[in-house]
Amino acid sequence: MFDTKLTNTHKREKTHMNHILKSIALITLASGIAIADTTQTGPSVFEVDAGVTFSLSNFAASDYLFNWSDSSGSFANVADPTLILTAGETYTFLNQTSTHPFIITDTTLPVVGTDGDYTRTTSDITVMNAATVDPIADFTSDPGGSDPVVWTPSPENIGDYFYTCRITGHASMTGRIQVVAGAAACIADLTDDGVLNFFDVSAFLNAFTSMDPIADFTNDGNFNFFDVSAFLNAFTAGCP
Repeated sequence: MFDTKLTNTHKREKTHMNHILKSIALITLASGIAIADTTQTGPSVFEVDAGVTFSLSNFAASDYLFNWSDSSGSFANVADPTLILTAGETYTFLNQTSTHPFIITDTTLPVVGTDGDYTRTTSDITVMNAATVDPIADFTSDPGGSDPVVWTPSPENIGDYFYTCRITGHASMTGRIQVVAGAAACIADLTDDGVLNFFDVSAFLNAFTSMDPIADFTNDGNFNFFDVSAFLNAFTAGCP
C-alpha cells in the first residue's frame, strides 16, 4: 500500500510539473529569449561572440567597410570597427574590394589612433610582412572575394591584433581586433544552438518526463519541483 501511494504521489507530481512546463513552453514560444551575437559596446566597438562572415568593401583608400549579420540583426558599412572576437568561434573575412588586400597582424605593427580611427605609421612592406600573423597566406585575403581569411582563434590566441590594407600607402585602412576567452557554458541551452527559446523548454520537458539525467538540474538523482525551479532560474537568467 505504501509503495502504491508513493507511486501515485510521484505520478501526480510529474503531471503537475508537466502542466507547469507546458504553460511555460507556450509563453516562451510567443516571446522567445535569444542570445545576442553582436553587442555594440562603444561608438566603433563591436563584440561578436559567435562566428560570422564579415564581408568587406571599402570607402576609397580611407576605410574598410564591414558588413555582417547574425541573430542580433544586420550591420552595414561599419568603417574600420574594433572587433572583439571569442576564442573557439570561427570568423571569415571575405574581401570583396577590388584593389585592397586585407591582412591581420600582431601588435608589432606600428599603429596610432583610437577605436574606429587607427592609422598605420609604417609604409615598410618588410615591417608589415613581419607583423602579419603566421602563416601569412592564411591571414591575407586578396581582393575579389575568392580568398577569404577563415580564423578560429584558440585560447592561445587571446590578445590584441590589427588589420590593415597591405598596400603600403593605404595606412588609414586599419583597425583593431581583440580576441577574448569564450563564455561559460549555458546550461539552459539544451539544444546547444546558442539561443534560449521554446525548443529548450520542450527539450527539458521531454527529458524530465523520461527522467533523462540532463533534466536533473540539482544533480541529486531525483526529478521533482527543484529541478524545474533550477531550470527555470537558469533559463530566466539567460546566457553570458
